[in-house]
Amino acid sequence: MSALPVPAAAAALGVSVPTLKRWIGRGAPVARRGRRGRGCRTLIDPEAILAWRAAQDADRAQVEAALRALAGRIPELLADAAAEAFRLAPDKRGAAWTACAAWQLSLAAVLDDLRACGAEINDPDTIPEPIERLRKIASLRSI
Repeated sequence: MSALPVPAAAAALGVSVPTLKRWIGRGAPVARRGRRGRGCRTLIDPEAILAWRAAQDADRAQVEAALRALAGRIPELLADAAAEAFRLAPDKRGAAWTACAAWQLSLAAVLDDLRACGAEINDPDTIPEPIERLRKIASLRSI
């Protein structure tokens, strides 16, 4: 297909002119940039636009896969950090409760933020072993 003016290219792609202009603003390829004067309008190659959109969709899928992999590791990473903070604390029982609460709140905040970015991420199925240990310490009664 040859290069077409923006309205004709939008019709060929089945999108509105504002949508096509938004894609161009975001980096979609153009056959020729428009400038002022007669016969100097922007020309679009619809096939190049379709290829660009396919690449955008592939990039989005890769980013979502990376976010899912990271989300799967976040609970354990935060648990290790909480366990290390507990190890360094002088008041073990109070620090254990604080570390558990910090883990739960920080995990919820991180996962909610990833979900707000559009990733479909579930809550973790299990609680990491370091956090289970801290929960037991926090629930011990003083003798």
